[in-house]
Amino acid sequence: MRLTTLTMAIILAASLGCGSTSGGGEPKPSGEPEVAKTPDGLVEVEVEGKGHLFLRTEHGIGGYDSIAVAPSFVSYRRTSQRLDPDDEEVYLVSLEQAIIDAAATAGVRIETSVGECVVKVGAGFVNVDLARSSSAKVLGRMTLVIEYQDSMSGESLLRYYTEQHIDREPEGVTREQQVGQTFDRMIEEVNVVAALSAATKIPSKPRAGCDGELVKARPDGGEAS
Repeated sequence: MRLTTLTMAIILAASLGCGSTSGGGEPKPSGEPEVAKTPDGLVEVEVEGKGHLFLRTEHGIGGYDSIAVAPSFVSYRRTSQRLDPDDEEVYLVSLEQAIIDAAATAGVRIETSVGECVVKVGAGFVNVDLARSSSAKVLGRMTLVIEYQDSMSGESLLRYYTEQHIDREPEGVTREQQVGQTFDRMIEEVNVVAALSAATKIPSKPRAGCDGELVKARPDGGEAS
């Protein structure tokens, strides 16, 4: 089966920052914290550093053996200035390569097709809103989304997102340079294995017919504890 772009991430990312709370927004019993949820049922969990991590309660990611990298994507707000097509292509290729490099460092096997033991991993820049005015104080806003899906069913298992603003810098740096530096910085910060490690703190049972290799993945390539 051919790998496809994770289009659901484009649709859902817009509502990530204002996800519903546990219980459909109804008040929680005294002393119980509100729990953010996405429209498709993923629950926010605490993660070190910046960004937001959402997991399906029974995600079972550690029970899979390998990943397949889906094509990266970019989606713009209606009023946004577009990137130069050549620059956009460079960013998307770099984003896919960042996923591949992180997986290789952690010893995660990469497949070229879907399968029962394969998680489909993809990433994209969504809600990109680049200012059209050269005098704007905020040159742009964007969200980087990383998505894990069961490669057979397409069910979302994990979603991580982080937002970035591009504030105008002092004279001497062009708008194009600032925008490019922001995209480059976001790509450099991509760490699909850190999200995977957070998801597999409690080991998952191997899936039927799988060895459960992903639970062993570590960002630095070290052995699992």
